[in-house]
Amino acid sequence: MKKLLMASVFPVLFAGSAAAIDLTEDGSLKLTGFYSLTGAKVLNGSALGSSAPWMYQKWNCPCTIQGWEYAAVYEKEKGFQFDQESLIGVQIKKDFLPNLSATAQLVSRALNPNEGSRPTVDWAYVTWQPSVDSNWTFQAGKFRIPLYYYSDFLYIGYAYPWVRPAPDVYGWPIYAYKGANVSYRTQLGQSDWAATFHAWTGGYTQKNDAYDTQIYYTTPTNESWKNIIGTSVAANNGVFDVRGMMMWYKDTLWQDNSNGSRTTLIDNQGTRIMGISANMDYKNWLIKAEVDRYEQIDAAKGLNNVYKYALLGIGYQYGAWTPMYTMSRYRTVAEPIEGRDSQYLSLRWDFRRNMALKVQYDISKDKSTYPYPFFGDSKLLSVSLQGTF
Repeated sequence: MKKLLMASVFPVLFAGSAAAIDLTEDGSLKLTGFYSLTGAKVLNGSALGSSAPWMYQKWNCPCTIQGWEYAAVYEKEKGFQFDQESLIGVQIKKDFLPNLSATAQLVSRALNPNEGSRPTVDWAYVTWQPSVDSNWTFQAGKFRIPLYYYSDFLYIGYAYPWVRPAPDVYGWPIYAYKGANVSYRTQLGQSDWAATFHAWTGGYTQKNDAYDTQIYYTTPTNESWKNIIGTSVAANNGVFDVRGMMMWYKDTLWQDNSNGSRTTLIDNQGTRIMGISANMDYKNWLIKAEVDRYEQIDAAKGLNNVYKYALLGIGYQYGAWTPMYTMSRYRTVAEPIEGRDSQYLSLRWDFRRNMALKVQYDISKDKSTYPYPFFGDSKLLSVSLQGTF
């Protein structure tokens, strides 16, 4: 039962897949780490029914976006690129008492337009429990927003079967929050099911963020999510793992003008994001599914921003090999439609302890109805060496 209970905790690093390094003799200061050396090449692409090269913002296309948070875009003319998604990270944990600790996670990315390619502190928080065996956990500091099933370990590639989770589903301009959260873990009666109830609150402001500035506006654009209130419920029994999430916040999007004034694009707008994920790991079979919905609706302001996105994957583990087929879909509901349908064939090879080599082939179809060429259709070949230490 204890194993099931602990499995329900959202993993922050990599669910114990690597032994921590003791930095002090008493073991109170530990270091763990992860890395991804990822290269990808756009094989071909087209837009608006034409395979002729085109420009989208600053990128020479055919191209494909694989990391919305940091505007990681692969361009066909550049061949194999290793400078878009490769990264290395470390997590340091200090135990002050058996029930009190502090954790920081630093990540250095080959591409980091949000921070000028400097190493960033992705996590920095304090954890307290009423007792070492308490079901309650309280945390305060900086965290990733747990919008998705893989949010907490999105950049720890070793934790999932693909080179990357489907970009049609994963990626927003704001991906962190500063605040507090609480979780409660319990076994559900005498059953094999364990559950985790999680709630969080806080906010975050990202100046000149890559998502808004580089992908959509080209003018330096800022975004702020305030008054975040989120909650999730997760349950698992060692075979099935399900999670439901809902989050509310106030969204503000603006641009600072040279004369000191501000151009406000979205002003303190109430927004809701909902999501459901369901996974199965039975014998050698894997099934991954996730469905999410974003709502920013205000009839008085003419806002009808509703986005729907989902993924479904099935795989089979044969010894050290895990082949998988996954499909994803993204749509807005109001014109002009932004949409994409993608299929992914991935193969993971666990050839060494705490290390995996992955190959993935993506076919992506642009279903947007913009009057100009967006990212277009593309075929992408990716190779990634991912691991933990």
